[in-house]
Formats: sequence, structure tokens, C-alpha cells
Amino acid sequence: MNTEPAREFAKLIHEYAFLGQVGHTLCCSHTLLLARAFGDLLSPEGDATFAIGYDIRESSLSLAEAVSLGLRSGGHHVVHIGACTTPFLEWYTAQNSLRGGVMITGHCAPKGWNGMRLYGSGGQPVSATSVLDSMKITDLDRLFSRHCNPVLHHDYPLAAYAACLRQRLHPEQQIKLCINVSDGPAKNEFKALVAHYQQLRFWYIGSGLDSTQINDPFAKQSQAKLADSVISKGCHLGAAMDADGDRLAVTDDHGAPVEPHILGVLLAQALAKRHPGLRVWHDSNVSPDVLRVLKQTGMQTQVADGGPHAAWTSLHDGQPGFYLNGVGQYAFSEFPGTANALLALIELINHLSESRLSLSALIKTIKKQSTDG
Repeated sequence: MNTEPAREFAKLIHEYAFLGQVGHTLCCSHTLLLARAFGDLLSPEGDATFAIGYDIRESSLSLAEAVSLGLRSGGHHVVHIGACTTPFLEWYTAQNSLRGGVMITGHCAPKGWNGMRLYGSGGQPVSATSVLDSMKITDLDRLFSRHCNPVLHHDYPLAAYAACLRQRLHPEQQIKLCINVSDGPAKNEFKALVAHYQQLRFWYIGSGLDSTQINDPFAKQSQAKLADSVISKGCHLGAAMDADGDRLAVTDDHGAPVEPHILGVLLAQALAKRHPGLRVWHDSNVSPDVLRVLKQTGMQTQVADGGPHAAWTSLHDGQPGFYLNGVGQYAFSEFPGTANALLALIELINHLSESRLSLSALIKTIKKQSTDG
């Protein structure tokens, strides 16, 4: 491989993604070559099928087209599923047994940046380093040495995704909640999910952000607006999801923010009712007191730093498991992909409904358990 492109591409590596400033460190020519290398890595023989999704940053659609051309230059088939969240793209890749998927997203990067998250079969994250290490074509003139697949496919699977999630949502009593989610795919997916539930009443809280900005669910302004609305509407909880769909922040019925590790324990306890002896992976920042609560209920715990992408292989080895961390990411072995904020919210709603207790009461019990030893 030519060392000069290698050095430039190496600057874009961000664990399981390539990330850069659009038009400067990341441009369409880079995206073409990286997409070709990704396709060649997962299917050197060509003729595999990949899904492509994108977030609502201004440059995302253009980069998605470049990814499409890069993959098709290797003889691959592509399916565009349009604007979506990352969990949606992961689910679609696994659900349809595709060779892989590419999500165009800048995630938490500043405005003007963007990138590519990479997934293999089953929605398994693929490291950017492995793509770069296997890269053979660094010259655009050589990109079309193989027959380019001229066919584009499009799919609109929102209804199917919502139906799949709906199988898991079964509130047994009325639940009132406030939702803070920026306009775009995350909001569309939530609306498609809850459209048929008379037991759910919800209010949307405007994020105050336009479509090119990132909604931080843990921002003080966001949590303050959510708390005010929860109290004024008499809601059971408030929830904020980021635009990428993988981080969840929750406010209890008193308007108090729920610490992410504590919420993770609550979700793990709910899952453990279905799966006694549940295995729980977590970041190293969780306190010993919180871990003790998990172990008291018979769960197995293990440190897995590097986020839910790094924990994917352990989590999806065929045994029931759960992942939590301190930035509001929760992942489930029962569902393909990495962190899924909407799925975590579903599990929380179910647990509240089944317990017949307030969220603040459940949190108080967990905190008492952690201090009692």
C-alpha cells in the first residue's frame, strides 16, 4: 500500500469508524476508497450485499452515495435504507443476513465533521484498523478495474423495524412520559413504535436544535426542560435520546436525573427476571457498590472497556447478556446491534408497568441496596 494515503487514512481511524472534517480530512474520494477496501475485506470475491444508512448531517447523503459507488466498484450490491439511526442500520443488516452495513454518521463529532461506522454480518462492528490494514487500492484510477455493479436498490423498512420493536413493548397500565429527541430519524422511529398504544401518553419536548446539530441527552439544558415538563404533566418519567439513537438519559417522576449506571442496574434487574444468572458487561467506571447490587441478585459481572462495540462479541455469543456504561449506552444480547436507546426505553417502560412502582421508588431501592452491602 502507498504509504502517503496510508498516513492520511490512519488519521481518520476512530475505533470502529472513520471520522474526519468533511472537505478537509474526509472527502468523497477518501470515502470511495475506504468503502471499496471495506467491501474487499468482508467479501474479496465480490457479489455480496451491503446496507447503507445515514444521519441527517448536511454531508451525509453525499457520503452515502460515495460509499455506494465504492462498494459497487468491487462488484457488490447495495441497499439504501435512507435516513435512520445507527441501531436501525445494525438491525437491518442482521435481520436480512447481509454481508455488512455502513452507517454514515458523525455521532458526537462537531458540526462540519462526519464519518462511517462499519458493520459485518449479524451487525458485528468492524474495526477501521482492519479495513486500512487490508487496503490494496489507493488510486482512484484503479478503483474500477473490476466490473461496477450498475444496479441500486432501495428499501423503506421503518414499519418492519417498528413492528419488531413493538413485539417487545407491552405496558400493562397507563404510562405517561415526556420525550426529548431532536427532529429526524430517532423521532420518526419512536413515533412509529408508539403509534398503536392507548396505554401510553407522551409529550414531545423541543430540543431547540436544528437538523445539523447534535442533541446531547445529558446536556443540562435538555435535562432541565425535561424535568420541568415531567413535573408539570405529572409523568412517570422523562427520556432523552441522542440523534444517533444509541444514548438514553432518563428523568424520574420527581424530575431528578437518573445516573446512567443506576439505570443500567434497573434494566439488568428487569432482564434477569427472564434470564436468571444474567451476564452483565460494564465499563470500569462503575462503583463497587453498584456492582454489588448486581451480584446480590445472582448476576455475573465483567469489565468491558471500549464501549458497546468492543463488547459485541462477548455479548452475542449465544448466551443471555447485557451491557451498560456511564454515558447512557445499553446493549442487549436478545437484539442485534450495539447500544439501542429506544430498546432500553422499551425495557424501562415494561419494568415500570409490571412493578406498579414509581421510577423514583425503584431507584431508591437500588441505592439502598448499594449502601446496605
